[in-house]
Amino acid sequence: MLTDELMERARDGAAGRRVVDVRAGLGYTCVRLDDDSCGLAFTFRNRLGGHCGIISRAGSIAGMDAADAVAWMTNSNLLMAAVGTATANAIFGKALTGWDTGNVTGSLDIGPSDTFGMVGQFMPILSEVQKKTEKIYVFEKDVPAGSTLYPADTEAEHLPKCDVVVLTATSIINHTFDGLIPYCRNARQICLVGPSTPLCPSAFAAYGVTLLAGVVITDAERILQIVSEGGGTMSMKPAVKQVLVRT
Repeated sequence: MLTDELMERARDGAAGRRVVDVRAGLGYTCVRLDDDSCGLAFTFRNRLGGHCGIISRAGSIAGMDAADAVAWMTNSNLLMAAVGTATANAIFGKALTGWDTGNVTGSLDIGPSDTFGMVGQFMPILSEVQKKTEKIYVFEKDVPAGSTLYPADTEAEHLPKCDVVVLTATSIINHTFDGLIPYCRNARQICLVGPSTPLCPSAFAAYGVTLLAGVVITDAERILQIVSEGGGTMSMKPAVKQVLVRT
């Protein structure tokens, strides 16, 4: 599983590191380590329920070994999984080299004859892709009546038709990535996007992922405040740099 590989790669960077701050915000969860590195992961606030989102170790997570926090990536409690992913992202972001900046869609090779697939609707990306091709599938878990979106349960039918695919990095937190990636077997380009993206290209190459579009945190204090105050992706711009990493 991808998560196992990510955890294995994060363990080296986690050695000797400790968690010093955790913020479980409405939009994102942020973890700060004792080397001042920070990582983000999406908070599934609408799927935590009344009790399963409560972390029994709350009040004592700060101070725990980073390696122990990373191990939460596989947890069925989606808030604990977010803490684990954010911890791993802090480690990967600190070690990252050789990244680029730029527009994600500018890095995708899409022509009029191509079929494009997107798991999770990212409007800034979609609006640009619509200028390049008309053959588009966008999948969402909950599809309103009359929508042009495709239900998630049709991914197995339509993703194999796609030449270029964009996946949300939240698929790592909710443990759906390994189920989705086989459906992308015919795609020549697969891009993982969002602030939750683990910037660890070596873990993704074997899965056919060609591009990671995530963030590097440039202002730890600012991002902690933004997350604590319920900020989402747009609010993060003053505290992060959007980066592109090829696998």
